[in-house]
Amino acid sequence: MSLKDFRTARKITQSRLAQISGVNFRSLQDYEQGHKPLSSAGGEVLLRLASALGCSVEELLLADEIKNAGSPVLPGNTMTTEEISGHSFFCDQYGVMGQWICSDDRIAILFYFEDRQYLLPFRAIFKKELIPWLKSAAVLLMEEAIEDTEFLKLAAR
Repeated sequence: MSLKDFRTARKITQSRLAQISGVNFRSLQDYEQGHKPLSSAGGEVLLRLASALGCSVEELLLADEIKNAGSPVLPGNTMTTEEISGHSFFCDQYGVMGQWICSDDRIAILFYFEDRQYLLPFRAIFKKELIPWLKSAAVLLMEEAIEDTEFLKLAAR
């Protein structure tokens, strides 16, 4: 969910969010309209917004990051992004949990390995009956990203 999604889901106007968070109204407009990336906001601003919206800073930032990292939602999807987001899967080989996260129109895989966040685009047609196969494909992408990182570490030595 984007900053605007969090705000509208809580039925808060921009001016009310500015008032309760102490964040400048014009800055809120800029973040919501994409004129300034939310990731450029200072830590205090992010904490104030997250607190006012009842979410974590990570949730706010991921929504902003997925705009650039995710794959577009394909027209053949029969599942909404709300139904897709949060599905988790496990990579046995590396002992890592991943999940799909979505913005309004983007889908990505999120996972953490060795204290590093990975956000990978995931382009597929989502139908409920395909979920087990899509999870297997997502695990393969996770493994590939981890192996690429490990290879680069070895090559740098």
